[in-house]
Amino acid sequence: MRRFFSAIAFLVTLVIVLGAAGCGDHFARSSGEAPASGDLAANALSALEAKGSAHFVADMSSSQPGSVGLQFSARFEGDASATAVDASGSVGVGGLSLNGRVMVDEHNVFIQFMNQWYGEHQGIRDELGKAKEGKNAQVWDELATPEGLRRNFDHLFSGEVSEGPVVDGVATWKFEGRMNADGLAEFARRFDSELTDPERAQLDKVAAASDLVLVVGQDDHLPRGVEFGMHLSAADLKAMQDSSSSTLQGAENFKATLALSEFGKPVEITAPQSFKPLDALFEQLFSGFE
Repeated sequence: MRRFFSAIAFLVTLVIVLGAAGCGDHFARSSGEAPASGDLAANALSALEAKGSAHFVADMSSSQPGSVGLQFSARFEGDASATAVDASGSVGVGGLSLNGRVMVDEHNVFIQFMNQWYGEHQGIRDELGKAKEGKNAQVWDELATPEGLRRNFDHLFSGEVSEGPVVDGVATWKFEGRMNADGLAEFARRFDSELTDPERAQLDKVAAASDLVLVVGQDDHLPRGVEFGMHLSAADLKAMQDSSSSTLQGAENFKATLALSEFGKPVEITAPQSFKPLDALFEQLFSGFE
């Protein structure tokens, strides 16, 4: 149950983070000169917000070395804006594969499975409201706005910007890097989350095992693709899962990708006339996996 909802949360979170923030000014560079990584990320966030929507293909998979535990995968394709998501896809857990449809608006989320709709009244605006409450509002301003991203990206990620692939006939820039453990620890400290020595050691390993790729149009600044993954050794994963002080006891290797295209199309959903509670779907399918 937790993993299935995580797949949906991943989908919605990426759409919200990339599309719901306010506009920011683009930092201009000389023609042919690669931008700074913080400018690349911030301009992509601003340009996508200005377009308002995009078609997307999102994939996520997780696993543990040696085929320990259940293998998980998810793929969704559809259209999304800051106020609505309409996607069809599949989720695989172990040898079980499930197909369905997900619709989210500002105050509701609906999932269709085997011609039955399930839902709850908790949508994009509700989640955004939680993200902007109290101390969360500071984190939002630092990570989910163009200027905040411009300030923080180079502290949270280490890497380089170079010529990217041609995507849909568009020349791109590509950032390739990984998480910066020093910057992440300092960011946590700023928000009263001092790491213990064991947690900091684990963060060092996770950061070294992570990888991030961001592909952005050179001229229009629109994000064409995002990849993020973590690839820890079997020994490191076991140590984190066995440690009573670990905040990563459920850690798994994973890879998540998001491809974006067809920017600016209107996205609207029509709520089903009737639906069962979303918990009923989770209990039916995943109660045995807790």
